[in-house]
Amino acid sequence: MNPDDELGDELRRLFDDDRLAITPVPGAESTIVRGARRRRRRRTAVAASGGVLTAALLVTLGLAAARQDPGVHQAARPTTSVPAATSEAPGPVVVPPSFPELPTQPPPPVPTTTATPAPPPAGTTRTSSPSSSRPSARPEPATGVVLGPSGYRQLRLGMSFDEAKATGMLDDADTAPTECTTYRLAEGAANIASVTISPSGGVLVFAATGARTPENAGTGSTVAELRNAYPDLTAGAGNYSAATGSGASYTFYVDSTDTVVNWELVAAPGC
Repeated sequence: MNPDDELGDELRRLFDDDRLAITPVPGAESTIVRGARRRRRRRTAVAASGGVLTAALLVTLGLAAARQDPGVHQAARPTTSVPAATSEAPGPVVVPPSFPELPTQPPPPVPTTTATPAPPPAGTTRTSSPSSSRPSARPEPATGVVLGPSGYRQLRLGMSFDEAKATGMLDDADTAPTECTTYRLAEGAANIASVTISPSGGVLVFAATGARTPENAGTGSTVAELRNAYPDLTAGAGNYSAATGSGASYTFYVDSTDTVVNWELVAAPGC
């Protein structure tokens, strides 16, 4: 039986029911039936359109998922190599922004200062630097036993025999000299080996051992040190001489290595 006929019969039974005290308007039955048919067609159309929309939505979602998953396209066409399975889809590649490279500035130059020597005191002159072959500084003054330009302790150049004997520094000085005679000192030969006395000139020569000149020259000094201590040093036959400023002179005897082995304080004219 047609569903529309069943609906029409059902409506007729309802309208024929005596409990309904309503008298239908002529033609109401056909109007209601037509309205019911329209509603049913609308529900059918809505259901059909809903199914179409659902299918279209599913297809759209499937296509979107296929675009995001590269494995779908790879599975669609067979290849000779099987891609390695990954646990997650690769993330987007983030490219860091690039900035223009700023030019580097060179460090500022370090100022250099040149030390200027202080000017010499008033009334003095600046001396030039000595040559490299000579020491740059004068030797230190002697701090030990000194044999100076005039003599040694109480014994002085030019003293007569009696004056020298009176100092008590001479040993074995019982007899006055008749010619240049050498006397030893009572203190020993650690500083002065001997003293030479002339009958006419008195004390003329001091032979030094451990004593030093006031300029700290003596046994063991080199010729270079002598030249530094005495700029007017003159060379002789195996010796060098320097004036003392008192009319006497220092005579330094050197060996083959130009080292002083012994030296003397000698008064002019000597013996």
